[in-house]
Amino acid sequence: MPCYLPSAVADYVAADRRRHPAIFGEMPSSAQAGPQRIDLLLLKQLQETSLHSEFNRRAQRFAALADDLASLRHCAVGWDGYDAPIPNENSIAAAKNALHVLEGLNAEPTAVLPSADAGVGLCFTENDRYAHIEFLNNGEAWALMYGQTDEPQSWQLTARGDDAVRQAWARIRAFI
Repeated sequence: MPCYLPSAVADYVAADRRRHPAIFGEMPSSAQAGPQRIDLLLLKQLQETSLHSEFNRRAQRFAALADDLASLRHCAVGWDGYDAPIPNENSIAAAKNALHVLEGLNAEPTAVLPSADAGVGLCFTENDRYAHIEFLNNGEAWALMYGQTDEPQSWQLTARGDDAVRQAWARIRAFI
């Protein structure tokens, strides 16, 4: 014989099911589900955050530029079709140091390219303006800046090491 509940009691049971679904087997209770893996929740949050991290994006960009710089060791003489010499270890080492300094300054080169004058260039572009710092095989370092409406500016970096790169970047940043 079926049991009929008065409507007030039926409403109460339905409301109770909505408040406590685990009791009625509609979903597992916390005891049935087991302990929460906090480490997995934190890992998921860290992964989601790192996807949108400017720090990680910049670190990946500088790693790619360092890879581009290392690949210049495999250039062949005449890489430009006009008998251009290849970058030597001195120019590659100077450019590598400059990349490290630029990373600390949050100055992101657009490209790392071999120079037709025998060396390595770190290039910067912004809208219609271009600049580069060039490290030559003979140990000299030069900077160049120009734009569509600006006169080209070129100068030799006279300071040594990190200071030369910082000074060149300060001038390039003001230009770009």
